[in-house]
Amino acid sequence: MNRFFIPPTAIQDETVIFPPEVSAQIARVLRLTDADRVLVLDDLGSAFEVQLETVSVKETLGRVLRKLPAGNEPQIRLVLQVCLTQREKYEWILQKGTELGVAAFMPVLSSRTLVQKADEVSGKVERWQKILREAAEQSERGRIPRLLPAMQLKNALVSQGSGLNLVLNEEESHLSLKQVLEKHSRHTTIRLLVGPEGGFSGDEIALARGTGYTSVTLGPRILRMETAAIAATAITMSMLGEMEM
Repeated sequence: MNRFFIPPTAIQDETVIFPPEVSAQIARVLRLTDADRVLVLDDLGSAFEVQLETVSVKETLGRVLRKLPAGNEPQIRLVLQVCLTQREKYEWILQKGTELGVAAFMPVLSSRTLVQKADEVSGKVERWQKILREAAEQSERGRIPRLLPAMQLKNALVSQGSGLNLVLNEEESHLSLKQVLEKHSRHTTIRLLVGPEGGFSGDEIALARGTGYTSVTLGPRILRMETAAIAATAITMSMLGEMEM
């Protein structure tokens, strides 16, 4: 059954008014008809089985048949704090991280990122949110991951609250991500901080440690930053039982 995230305001009692972009996808791309049923999600935790009644490119209407919990969300809240990189790489991280269950993404600017000003990210937000929504629909998530405001590294570090805060460090030789997760498996909020190409500077690692981040390694091999981000996410989800049936 096709799944669509739409604004809660588009669900009015038993009537669903699909936004123009979704209507075009339903009519033109998927070629659904009034004989089809779809699943609508409000991104607030609820899902609705909907019978399509009027299908057109400009406006599609449906009738709610039943309401049910959206479900299919991890028990842990994983926040992926990833330094900005090339557009294709960053969008790939957003997509694959969503598929793996990341709850929120925070773009981070460090001394070695290609982008140095947070306001340079503003023009990308709409596209990134669309990528998150489509990835959440494709992977049958119950919620769309949040896209947090881009922050300079020092601000990203001090803005964090309780939970397990980890920074991937290619210079770390004593403590692995697996070891830390085995010891702190009861945390419900985990933040993974991933550096840019070239990694973090020594001063940045020291700053992260000083604000409560634990330095961890993924092993002896040097990974590209996008590989490290997704590998660390997959390891975390697996270690905490989020990839088991």
